Amino acid sequence: MGVHRPGRLLRFLITLLVVLPPSAARVAAQSLYPSFGKNKIQYREFDWRIYHSPHFDVYHYTTDPAQLEKIVSFAESAYDRLSRGFDFQIQKPTPLVFYETHSAFEQNNIIVNFIPEGVGAFASPVRNRMVLPVDLPDGELFALIQHELTHIFQYEILFQGQLSRGLGVPQWVMEGMASYMAKDEGTSDRMFLRDAVVNDRVPSIVQRGVTGFFAYRFGHAAFDFMEHRWGKEGFRDFVYEFRNTLGGRVEKAVERAFRISAEDFDAEFRRWLRQQYLPQLVATGEPSDFGRRFRYEEGQRGQTLSPAASPSGDLVAALSTVRDDVDVILFDARKRLPVGNLTRGFSSDYQYLVSQFVTSGARMGRDLAFSPDGNRLAVFAKRERGRSLVLVDVLARKLDRVIDMEVEQQHGPAFSPDGRRVAFSGNRGGSFDIFTLDLATGELANLTDDGTYDGAPVFSPDGKTLVWSGMPDGEHAHLYRLDLASGERVQLTSGEWSDKDAVFGSDGQRLYFTSDRSGADNIWSLDLATGELAKHTNAVTGCFMPTILRTPEGDRLVYTGFWRGQFELYLADLDEPLRVEPAAEPAAEPETEPAAEPVAPAATAAFEPDIRVTLDDANLTPYRGMKLFLEDGGASVGVTDDQTFLGYTYLSFSDYLGDRRLIAAFSSIESFSNFDIVYTNLSRRLNWSLRAFDDRTFYLGIDESRGIRQRGRAAYSVTGLVGSLEYPFDFYRRLELGVGYIFREYDFQRLIFDPQTQLPVYTIETYKDDFPMVQAALVGDTAVFAPWGPIAGRRYRLSASYAPDLDGHGTLSANYDLDWRQYVQLTERSNLSLRLFAGVANGNLPTPYYFGGLNTLRGLDFRELAGDRAFFANFELRFPLVDVLATPILGIRGVRGRIFLDVGGAWWDYAGQGFRFWNSDERRLADGVSSYGWGLTVQFGGLDLNWDFAQRWDFKDSIGGGFRTSFWIGTSF
Repeated sequence: MGVHRPGRLLRFLITLLVVLPPSAARVAAQSLYPSFGKNKIQYREFDWRIYHSPHFDVYHYTTDPAQLEKIVSFAESAYDRLSRGFDFQIQKPTPLVFYETHSAFEQNNIIVNFIPEGVGAFASPVRNRMVLPVDLPDGELFALIQHELTHIFQYEILFQGQLSRGLGVPQWVMEGMASYMAKDEGTSDRMFLRDAVVNDRVPSIVQRGVTGFFAYRFGHAAFDFMEHRWGKEGFRDFVYEFRNTLGGRVEKAVERAFRISAEDFDAEFRRWLRQQYLPQLVATGEPSDFGRRFRYEEGQRGQTLSPAASPSGDLVAALSTVRDDVDVILFDARKRLPVGNLTRGFSSDYQYLVSQFVTSGARMGRDLAFSPDGNRLAVFAKRERGRSLVLVDVLARKLDRVIDMEVEQQHGPAFSPDGRRVAFSGNRGGSFDIFTLDLATGELANLTDDGTYDGAPVFSPDGKTLVWSGMPDGEHAHLYRLDLASGERVQLTSGEWSDKDAVFGSDGQRLYFTSDRSGADNIWSLDLATGELAKHTNAVTGCFMPTILRTPEGDRLVYTGFWRGQFELYLADLDEPLRVEPAAEPAAEPETEPAAEPVAPAATAAFEPDIRVTLDDANLTPYRGMKLFLEDGGASVGVTDDQTFLGYTYLSFSDYLGDRRLIAAFSSIESFSNFDIVYTNLSRRLNWSLRAFDDRTFYLGIDESRGIRQRGRAAYSVTGLVGSLEYPFDFYRRLELGVGYIFREYDFQRLIFDPQTQLPVYTIETYKDDFPMVQAALVGDTAVFAPWGPIAGRRYRLSASYAPDLDGHGTLSANYDLDWRQYVQLTERSNLSLRLFAGVANGNLPTPYYFGGLNTLRGLDFRELAGDRAFFANFELRFPLVDVLATPILGIRGVRGRIFLDVGGAWWDYAGQGFRFWNSDERRLADGVSSYGWGLTVQFGGLDLNWDFAQRWDFKDSIGGGFRTSFWIGTSF
């Protein structure tokens, strides 16, 4: 028995490794391509209910009836406007899912992937759901609801219930129409269009690739032009003609609706835009007309915003994307050149730094602040469930502290003059107020608590007062001043415009701020004693986020300007303002109240919807989420080169909130039918799932006389039920647990002697077993990805699985695996990638490891190495070769190269096989295997096409007949 069982076992294990399908590998926790990924966490449990209004099913968890009444009123008002604007009625109630804050909105599972802060809301054509946060000023919130509801009208009118009709629709049509109907453009939004017009960068309506934020602005302007030229009826004609065109061809819709060609439409549209904006350029200028631009080294380019001047006057800090990610960059104020990057490289302490216009939309204030001693910088960063305050040590050029707090969507940090507190705007309890954080004690204080949207705080140089911007009408921001000792408040500005981003001059007598009172954002100042106004910039695009640079020669102005699609910094003198306006009226009398009982700013008409809905409790029902709906599906069929028929079908179901999902996959190989069904519950932090599967495929045997594998008609099958738990410790780390029961049946070959001929022949024997199993894994993933793959950070998976032997005794199979990957960024687009895999399999019938070829150990045959002990390591240098390779037929992008070294080994410890990695006498590998070589990756059609050229060697001599070439499709480790 001791002689024959290892051979029989080896033949069985070799058969097993050949036929083992991916599902069985996952069940055994034995795949060499394990699951990594960061964690989307449910930080709170939502008690969902549904309010049924005439046109909406409003999914909510709020306990505030006033908030629910406001959202329903806004939604019904938006529906009334849009139904009249489109002359169309939606027949079924629209599901509207709202979250009280943006950080809660980011936890929704309707979109399973991560939702960045820059996504304000979304509408899904699957069951016409609109999903949004409601922590916005009332005017902006109403516009947001109109924008997303416009998409629902588009799905009904343009798609008519057929999602395939949405393929090929230009983004500017979808988003531009939504913006046009919602009238949601602000001054900073129109800045992008003005810049495109005055710089002659307006594309054609048939041009492909008009995407991103500019697609919103371009499309909005195109529909404004349609209304200006052909009226509201003309707009509606275009919408319905566009619906009737094949493949959403804009040029055909224009010809049918307006009786002009797309070329003539472009000409008239551009002429109309120039008539609006070119005269403004003549009367105004570009940002560099009023200040000198900060520069980078030649070849460097990025968005640079939110300047903060150091108290010493020799440095200016700013947020910049010169290295793709948002970093804190220091500039020499005199030379206007960068001198250092304070946050360079990967950090697992936060996900990214918050920057208006880059990671989030435009709000109020600057995103960066210097401490009074110039030793620290304050900035908010996205981290875990929301934002945290990050303090950066300027002298040591490293992270100093990360401070979490029970406030959401914080922005606009500002140090107090004594450096002990940081003021900021944030949402707590559904209202954006001005808070201060005591850096020593962590104590939070709400300074405004007035129910209006407040932002952009700044302390006076003497620390006695604080100025901020408030939006009592939900649409326009005005400046207010608070006496920190007495609680007295004074409204400093008013009007049908917005004043924000305030900063004091060094003497505390003048306030510099951004205002759009002249039509575009520009820098103004206010004399606090006399009320005199002065204008310091007059750019047609915009100048904003001012900061004061204190120099021996006096105060100077640093601001952000936008020109030719770039945010850049500019330095200006303050000697002669462009325009001075006397005070329009005497300063307002202060409203004196105790600090403990703050009062609202000067009364301004609050935003009022067109329709005010009164709630009826009879329309309120609980949400149970037990009913699942078909969300996605697909199918494919094919025939292999040996005439084997293949088929595959998958169906994806979910509830309305995406918390409960059922995915069913069915496949067939000739007469074998397989299924793989997974039910997952994502509604809590602790996710759980059940998986039932049945995999059947052909037996693969080994013809030892010829050394090749052959497929027989016998079957291999594995059937099981597995339950899993997944608990995320934080954004980067989680614990996975699983328990299940597996049934296996194998037809495997066995070598016997024919009694008549006395010759060895192969016969097929059937092996059946069933067993319970448990598995566990500790997973970590801090990898940072570039468009071509991971470039920094680390990934690891430490896993174990165990199955008892029910027929015999002891352990049937137990596996212990480590997969560790490290990425070290060398330059902006090159990095060193390292991987180590090691596995140990024990038991009476251990599950083997198998690897070789492709993306494991290159230069070997596919799955050439096998054993119950295995390891391999990859060392890879990755670098760019060609960004774009244009040909007359097609363009190839993202050609990247790599140089690699692979080393590894595997052996059957169970069978008594020894393993000697290194031959020290000959200074070469013994049983170890290695290869080196180079490779190329080309991005084509959304796929990575990989070619590898590998040479086997033993650390001394090359082995084999030269380099072996392999081609494969997929993402490298």
